Amino acid sequence: MQSRTFLLLCGLLVGCVLSSNGQDGPPLTGYVTRAASASDFDVNTLRILCREKSQDVSKSAHGAMEATAECPSSTPYVGENVAVDYTVRNASANTVYATRIRVPRPQSFGEISGSAIIDAASSEEGVRPSSLLIHADGYPIRITGKTKMQWIAPLQSLGDVKAGSWITYKGKLDTTGVLVAASASVGPDIVGTREESLRKKDEYDPSAVSARAKQNFLKDGVTGGCGWSMLMGCDPKNFPPYKDAAMQARIENIGNSLIPLHQRDLPGSDQAKINFRFQLIDTKLFRDVLVLPSGIILVPHQVVERLRNDSQLAAVLAEGIAGALEKQEYRTKRKVRAAFASAMATPLVPYAALGFTAAREIEEKETEQRDRVSLALMCTAGYDIDQAPIAWWLLAPGKPQPLSETEMPERTDYLYRILGAVWRKSAVSTAKFH
Repeated sequence: MQSRTFLLLCGLLVGCVLSSNGQDGPPLTGYVTRAASASDFDVNTLRILCREKSQDVSKSAHGAMEATAECPSSTPYVGENVAVDYTVRNASANTVYATRIRVPRPQSFGEISGSAIIDAASSEEGVRPSSLLIHADGYPIRITGKTKMQWIAPLQSLGDVKAGSWITYKGKLDTTGVLVAASASVGPDIVGTREESLRKKDEYDPSAVSARAKQNFLKDGVTGGCGWSMLMGCDPKNFPPYKDAAMQARIENIGNSLIPLHQRDLPGSDQAKINFRFQLIDTKLFRDVLVLPSGIILVPHQVVERLRNDSQLAAVLAEGIAGALEKQEYRTKRKVRAAFASAMATPLVPYAALGFTAAREIEEKETEQRDRVSLALMCTAGYDIDQAPIAWWLLAPGKPQPLSETEMPERTDYLYRILGAVWRKSAVSTAKFH
């Protein structure tokens, strides 16, 4: 989503350097991107051929005699960091014949903090007295008797916490991918007058926009347009609709299935209710979705056309829904204003450069949050979360091309890291809350 305005990043770089058949290649370092079994898995979309053991007799996986490395003792998980030494990379078969497979020590995330809407909450009475397991900000978060709590009225205890409440937290991930909160502040979701005004400002019917509508970058750049982010200077009301009834119905069906239950159950009179709508638009300006605070999600038709399945499309739509749920447009504008104010107060420093640097860092954090929360929305709705990083990988290049020929983008790298740290089999998933 080009935000109007962490299931976390900086993993290993893709080491997929092309080599000729029969020649040694540099180590392949990256993430497990597909895992069917210990002898059938991919790293950075390259199939790894290794030798499995059966009754103490070694045989090459898939009948490939060139494979010499022993396969892992157990099935790797998507998002796991691995390093593969190999003798041959068969580019035409998108295959690597491994000689050694290594699993580096997982990177530590250190202290994690954030502020987000609570997706779900589950009492752990009888398992951990005075403990509550919630899901927020893309993490399973455990509040324990040792968590330093602050309650915002009318909430007063763990029993008052429910989906739709708001949490600000600090903590660390444990070995199962659960974030154990050292401190937390929990309160209701309050929609203030400024936020309500921002929603009303952008309320309109995208399908009613003229097919001849075009952007006026000079005018919109002065008035603010789409905000400060990547689409600075555009007016969302000037994106014409894309006429394809079947495609429009598809994004509406998938998008509506991703809206969390706590939002669906809110009455229309509740200020916290977001009226989500999904609209195909005709533009070549970006390969993402544009989300307005009012809940309108604009989807360029080329995004739908490039993705290969419903789970990949769900990943992109869920990322947009996450931006609205987390109030990113409203919250980010306040952060950016504060960043520029702080920069202007710094003497003898080009404050504009400082301000834009700070704004860029804020946008990166917001993108990571949307990506984390999108995984939770996908999981709850029954989509394949392993397809989320693939979706953004497919959308990264200017023109469609094979993933094996496309450098892994940062958000794909980040999503694989989150999948490995938070969503691996040993971790708590949103299924825990149903």
